[in-house]
Amino acid sequence: MVSSAMLLAACGGGGGSSDATSAPATTTTPTAASFAVTSHTVSVSGGKVFGLAANFFDDRFVPAAPVSNYGFPNPLIQYVNSDGSLDVAWLDYTGGGAVPSASGLAAPGKVFITHIAADLGSSTTTDTGIQTYRLLGFTRDPSGNYYLAFNVDSTFKSSVSGNANNVNGNEFHVARSATASFASPVWNTTVFGNNDNTTADSPGNPGEAGSGVLGFDATNGYVVTYVSHLMAWTANGTRHQAGLLRLLNPNTGAVQTPTGQFDTWQAGSGWFYSHNFDQRLIIDNGTYYTLAHGDAYSRQLGFSAFTPASYQNFTATVFDQSYWTIPGAEGDNTTNAQTGQFIKLANGSFAITHTTSDTRAARDVRLVLANGGNGTTSATAWLTSNTGTTQAIMPKIAPLQSNLLVTWGTWDSASRTNHSVTWYAQLVDQNLSPLGTPTTLSGVEFVAGLPLFTFPAGPNQGAVGWVSGNANGSITVNVAQAGH
Repeated sequence: MVSSAMLLAACGGGGGSSDATSAPATTTTPTAASFAVTSHTVSVSGGKVFGLAANFFDDRFVPAAPVSNYGFPNPLIQYVNSDGSLDVAWLDYTGGGAVPSASGLAAPGKVFITHIAADLGSSTTTDTGIQTYRLLGFTRDPSGNYYLAFNVDSTFKSSVSGNANNVNGNEFHVARSATASFASPVWNTTVFGNNDNTTADSPGNPGEAGSGVLGFDATNGYVVTYVSHLMAWTANGTRHQAGLLRLLNPNTGAVQTPTGQFDTWQAGSGWFYSHNFDQRLIIDNGTYYTLAHGDAYSRQLGFSAFTPASYQNFTATVFDQSYWTIPGAEGDNTTNAQTGQFIKLANGSFAITHTTSDTRAARDVRLVLANGGNGTTSATAWLTSNTGTTQAIMPKIAPLQSNLLVTWGTWDSASRTNHSVTWYAQLVDQNLSPLGTPTTLSGVEFVAGLPLFTFPAGPNQGAVGWVSGNANGSITVNVAQAGH
């Protein structure tokens, strides 16, 4: 259900259960503006959706969670259908989270999928039947099938403190279903983690100190997963963290193991950036574009691409370029940076957002344009000039008509438990030049790793959207429309 929509105007330059509900009339404030944001509260049933203020600030990280170097699994993930409707998978936070709660649950919670009509006026929630500690990906394919990535306990699980197998949800699974209910899945594949973690090359801990994303390659016919994990290089060795890229057969769920490499776990797509703290993925015409946040090898924020051919050929990348070099020693876990969002533009280049405090007085938002063919940086711009303890967090970007809409938050790091985030939106042109001044967004939230998206059809066609939780434990869909 949509309850009291809220509109924010920006001045400036430039251009299962099954509960269906109806929407009351929305309220808006007409203003001549370059863009306006309307928020729609959507009803859910059966559980509680993660909300930022309620769940994000109980943390153990240095720096604290809102500016953390580490990524977080997305507690809700949207899929945008071709008609402009949305399917949102979400993890039930009724029982609260772990510490920090943004990194998952202390005990398995239910996964629900809420379908939201294109007019954002009605919703239907289905209990998938899956329970997990971490939601690590959600997508659909052109035939309408549903895919979920998640973790479950391994048969090797130990309760002994300090034991490498004392892990909640060591197994990483991807499942396919013909419907939003996974009670009778077409398949449910263990991608990794059904192993003794004291042995060499024993991948596990999916989503640890990072995130996960799932997509569908309609060109080549693969399910694509990109997720953080831990692995020991030797028996009883220290478990190191990295990113993993894997392709799955959509018909059988079989993992398409790379060939031509002496060890498919210790190189290439199996060990993609040591200490890969955050994962982003765009699938476009059969190419898999990724962002990696590495503090060891390589020590950089990286923009890379794979194809099925390069994946099979020594798990090589088509290109692997730095868009920000991180100072310091390899593996010291201090990157002073946070990965944001990236998008492919109509001209074939990519726009990338991130934050960093290196070379700056505090953490600021930086924008990058990169070549889509070889990954090299062609232009950069700083969007903020923060000072003191004001830190930029969670930057995102999306095309809005002929310009780009950038959003971010600022958080005062003087207090680790500060629950207040101020959110901003700013239009920039295709050359990354700001149009007007930033606009403060009131009453909204963002999810750290969840991208902005564009509605392809329906009443909101061409608008920028994003989903989040809210203080009531339901879903909010935010819509940014270009002004008149």
